[in-house]
Amino acid sequence: MNKKRDKKKTFIKKIKIFFLILIAIISFIYTIQFLDKVNLKVDDLFLSTLVSKSHNIKGKGFSSNVVSYVIDLDFLNPVNLLKNNYRGLVKNSKKVEEDTELVTTDPVIKEDEEKEEIPTEEPNENNTKPIVYIFNTHQSEEYASKNLSAYNVKPTVLLASYMLQEKLEKKGINSIVEESDILELLRINNWNYASSYKITKMLMEQAKEDNPSLIYFIDLHRDSISRDKTTITIDGKTYAKVLFLLGLDNPNYKESRKVISRLDEIISSKYPGLSKGIYEKGGAGVNGVYNQDFSSRCILIEVGGVDNTITEVSNTIDAITYMLTTYIGEQNE
Repeated sequence: MNKKRDKKKTFIKKIKIFFLILIAIISFIYTIQFLDKVNLKVDDLFLSTLVSKSHNIKGKGFSSNVVSYVIDLDFLNPVNLLKNNYRGLVKNSKKVEEDTELVTTDPVIKEDEEKEEIPTEEPNENNTKPIVYIFNTHQSEEYASKNLSAYNVKPTVLLASYMLQEKLEKKGINSIVEESDILELLRINNWNYASSYKITKMLMEQAKEDNPSLIYFIDLHRDSISRDKTTITIDGKTYAKVLFLLGLDNPNYKESRKVISRLDEIISSKYPGLSKGIYEKGGAGVNGVYNQDFSSRCILIEVGGVDNTITEVSNTIDAITYMLTTYIGEQNE
């Protein structure tokens, strides 16, 4: 009798626990659905995209997207967060995921804003092979985490690289984003932070060996100066300013300067004031080469600064996409 009574009590406990969990889930879903109806005003691309109902998965609201987003999420690894969960901007360059994209690939645009018009030509005729290699020597450089701090998400220059890859792909230009953990490679080799360019030089050499079709090598950074020096509004839209860095100690200096000067002309003609020009740097105490000895088409671009939001960076990536597609088109003529 005691055993039967104990079994009955255990069964009742399980039933109670089940209903408690069910009530909690239902409460959570209804709460989130309520928040989904609220017109949240956020500036950041990540949060705006998550809240938006304009996803490729039809019929899913915020609650469904949160559940999908949390699956397989590694909260302790921001790079893993980008690779595995922000699928609208992240793709494996060697094997494109066949999964349905979880979020929209374009930044949220206000009603009074128009999308940037990027040339529709496809300058890369053989677009099955990558011709652009995108990397970040200072991979951990972060942008403002406004409205994202509660989610423990810090947008970095690596995210900007994934944005550029996806926007170039839409224009028929295939590219590769370097996903290796630069800081971890420095640690393994017992090298200091100043040796980051040595790491990316080796990765670039390996990428070129694996993909002989690569022609253009884009190193995206961000500046550390204040927002007023890194932000500009053009036709009502806010952008993160760009700065081209040219190494004076680079033996290919003259050819590199010719390439960078043309890129600066292209982006400045379409987006006046967006570029801060070319900063030439060399001599004792600085790198002075910035891997530009590898190729005259190795371009270091600083996109915005520490106070810029990811939406502003995304707007600038549109401009950089225009610049690169135009330049590549000129080279193919």
